Amino acid sequence: MDPSATPSSLAKRFDPKVLALLGGLDLKARYVVEGFLAGLHEGPFHGFSVEFSEYREYQPGDDLRHIDWRVFARTDRLYVKEFTQETNTRFYVICDTSGSMAYRGRTAWGSKLEYAQLLAAALTLLMLRQNDAVGLLTLRDDGATPKFIRPSQKSHHFGLMLRSLERLAPAGGGSRLAALLEHAARLIHRRSMIVFLSDLLEPAETLVEGLRQLRFLGHECLLFQVLDRDEVDFPFEEAATFEDLESGQRRRVSPRAARERYLERFAAFMAAHRDLFQTLEIPHCVIRTDDDPWQGLAKFLVERKRLR
Repeated sequence: MDPSATPSSLAKRFDPKVLALLGGLDLKARYVVEGFLAGLHEGPFHGFSVEFSEYREYQPGDDLRHIDWRVFARTDRLYVKEFTQETNTRFYVICDTSGSMAYRGRTAWGSKLEYAQLLAAALTLLMLRQNDAVGLLTLRDDGATPKFIRPSQKSHHFGLMLRSLERLAPAGGGSRLAALLEHAARLIHRRSMIVFLSDLLEPAETLVEGLRQLRFLGHECLLFQVLDRDEVDFPFEEAATFEDLESGQRRRVSPRAARERYLERFAAFMAAHRDLFQTLEIPHCVIRTDDDPWQGLAKFLVERKRLR
């Protein structure tokens, strides 16, 4: 990263007020990616490339650019360099649309789902620019049928991904990530990199089998846990009615009396997930919706580089 581009200066490019004024997901994604790349000293990703394989004698019709003129100077014979194309990454975005993803606190620039949509769109654009193939897996409104877009590198693919991401909406009826894991193991056949965007507000034990199966199949998984500041810090002062966005249950709570117990249970909940991901060797990155999206991209960059 450019030494002159400090976190504080980068963050200014992603001021929540600026993002809120931008029209659509397309514009927001491009704004985030352009600003993020502007803060990098050199390209962090390596997509399509070729490696030298061997020489062969020149044949009429061969591309003259591949002739090794140094060899010609030594031997007075024309030889062509042959190259082997490196395999590009197959990259899947899996976006959780559980009802809890609808939450938006007062300090957040958007709901957890809106944040996940933006990060998914920015990652898609970033990966397509590196000639990696990008796909998407979510659940339809019924909560059971998968919406699956196969990975592609084609120029029009970004538009298809954006339209699918923009249609996502939080749904009731409980958690959805466990079901997404089952569909992922069934639909993603070739070894791929899979990025999950979820608040993970479901017991860790419900995710064990699905994640274990994906790792067994050889997939590299990254898990971004999108949380609101309210969920992490529980900053409430006045008594209020709290509603479970997935079950619809409501409860009158006095925050001052409940804060200590809540924070203890939340810490235990997070520790259970961290232990699970460490056991399965799955990077687990926590992102808050009051943070700037470039931090999510930076964490992705660090973890992807470590996995390569």
